[in-house]
Amino acid sequence: MTHRVGLPTIAAVACLAIRAAPARSDPTDHNAADAGAVVRIEHRDPSALPSVGPANALVTIELFFTPGTGSRTSGYALIEKLQANHPSRIRLIYRIIKGNGTARLHFAALEAHAQGKFLVFMTALHAFLVESRMLSPTDAQLLELCRKIGMDPQRLALVISKPPEAYTKLLDANERRRHRKIHGSSTPPYALFNGRVPQTALSATNLADLEAEYARARDLAFDLIDRGADPRSLVDPVEPASDPSVTDLTIQASQIDEELDEVASASPALAKPPLAVAGFPSYGPANADVTIVVMCSPTSPNCRNPLKSAKAIQDMYPTQVRVVWAPYFTIARDDAADLTLLGDAALCAEKVGTASDVDELNEGASPGWLWIERMQEEGTSRRRRATSTEQLIERVATKLKVDRTAFAKCRAELAGATVAWIEAARHAGVRTTPATVVGGRIYPPIADQNALQQLVEAELAPGYLGAAPWSARPAR
Repeated sequence: MTHRVGLPTIAAVACLAIRAAPARSDPTDHNAADAGAVVRIEHRDPSALPSVGPANALVTIELFFTPGTGSRTSGYALIEKLQANHPSRIRLIYRIIKGNGTARLHFAALEAHAQGKFLVFMTALHAFLVESRMLSPTDAQLLELCRKIGMDPQRLALVISKPPEAYTKLLDANERRRHRKIHGSSTPPYALFNGRVPQTALSATNLADLEAEYARARDLAFDLIDRGADPRSLVDPVEPASDPSVTDLTIQASQIDEELDEVASASPALAKPPLAVAGFPSYGPANADVTIVVMCSPTSPNCRNPLKSAKAIQDMYPTQVRVVWAPYFTIARDDAADLTLLGDAALCAEKVGTASDVDELNEGASPGWLWIERMQEEGTSRRRRATSTEQLIERVATKLKVDRTAFAKCRAELAGATVAWIEAARHAGVRTTPATVVGGRIYPPIADQNALQQLVEAELAPGYLGAAPWSARPAR
């Protein structure tokens, strides 16, 4: 396809922005400097990541970076040098991370890839930033830079003004991958070698360190293949001996409301009998490998952070993790009757359903989960003005458009269900409120996202995390 840069139309620009057909690019083609020149514009899958090297390479290196400052470091250049040293055995995947504030270079980099100019764009951007000593080019400078390397500036302007959904989803996926694999808050770039964090941080590494890291990943890949691993699944190998254990993890409890008659055990205890959470408010697939149960009073402010952390982990593992909310409080407290009404109402909202519109951010949320979120919002305003429990339930039911007849019938039928659940959970070994249960093990409330992620990964390791590279796991 050809496109005359000097005479675009809105329709043509829109067409070019959505059309995608793989094509081989020529990184030396810079013949678009003059307006009106006929230029070949490449079109690639907008949901694909930029990469160099064969897809079946023994070692896959994932380079996480923010275009601009994150791509001007020596570590970024050294990773590219390493791949050039082993072009047939290393595949380098560029995982672009969003910049801060109003930064738009991440969208520009993805559009450069879609137009077959990613490597040329990154080289030109780096040279511009070094020469100008700027942190980021202006929009006019960015469009001019892209025009000089043969990109379509109109397409880029459209992308910057209204980023395609495919680009946003790709950036979000990169962020989830980064959080799953790279703990901490150090500044990018980061790198993964076949899914593993290198021994030396990229900011402090040299080529010899990277060569040694490559050799370790290569040797492990050969070893896994010899023992029956699928060569296509080497990007996330997990050795059986390295599976994490929940007993090895130290968990710091967050703020609690109450501690019930016994001090919680220092080591996580399995709920006995197992907690039955079918029909409770939840977020995520019912057939998930790991369930996180956050148990708390319906109005507790100390429940917000454990729920928030659990939801963040579910976002990282959208098909492997489910989050469940369950009511839990001391039934001897003065407001136990009101809390019981609120707990029963949440269970009925889950059973009856809601008619409210669910936006994309709430995709995966059950009706009861939507009820809990709305109830927490209303509960905050309730504390600022006198509102009875029934008024609170009425307000939430109105906003979520709950069928009042079915809801009232359910509340009559399930009256006291919250108390029965609390007694069962207490019998199973839950001793604090809030409490977090991961894979059936009971912990105090966990607000630390990194700690919760480690627990979930420990639960997933024998299955999801360990299944990919192994045709059969050897006996321990």
